[in-house]
Amino acid sequence: MIPRLGYWTDGARGRGGRDQVEVIERLARGGVELVVLRERDWSGAEWTACAERLAPLRRAGLRVLASRRLDAALALGLDGVHLGAESVPVAEARALLGPAALVGYSAHEPDEARRAAADYATLSPIFATDSKPDRPPRGCAWLAKAVAEVPIPVLALGGVTAGRVPELRAAGAFGAVAIAALGAAPDPEAAAREFRRAFADERGR
Repeated sequence: MIPRLGYWTDGARGRGGRDQVEVIERLARGGVELVVLRERDWSGAEWTACAERLAPLRRAGLRVLASRRLDAALALGLDGVHLGAESVPVAEARALLGPAALVGYSAHEPDEARRAAADYATLSPIFATDSKPDRPPRGCAWLAKAVAEVPIPVLALGGVTAGRVPELRAAGAFGAVAIAALGAAPDPEAAAREFRRAFADERGR
């Protein structure tokens, strides 16, 4: 099953300067189902330490993926990998990780997401975001057209907040990914619960 609510780490920005694993623990308690570790500067020791501390959460159902780092996903036995245009092909990653692994893909156009043939794709940036100041936001009208062309679940990324979940779902997004709105929130667990309530409210309409 593809998770609906994801959190991407992004150094200090993505965790409000706090301990990364503690932030993830709080987010998991609030309902985050998927975490992608996007840490370009971590040493091997830092990857290993993080994976060891996250093991209890993974046993409880949290899916933890490495961003681009197929080597880390393999070495640490993570739940999968999140790839992009400059990464190894999805088929190669799936062959190495096995059929149970979750393989995602970062796309910026629907045809890119379609060609990737991953388990899910992120499309971004939907709204303005400080992490991608050079990329203009695409908006929900664009997202709706893109989702109609992509045969796999789409998670919306970029400037996503709990308050925007209803319009993202109305545009056809399967789920949402947030960075600062979750990890840098004053109370990450409460922020995750707010996202979950937004999904629940949307389904009840």
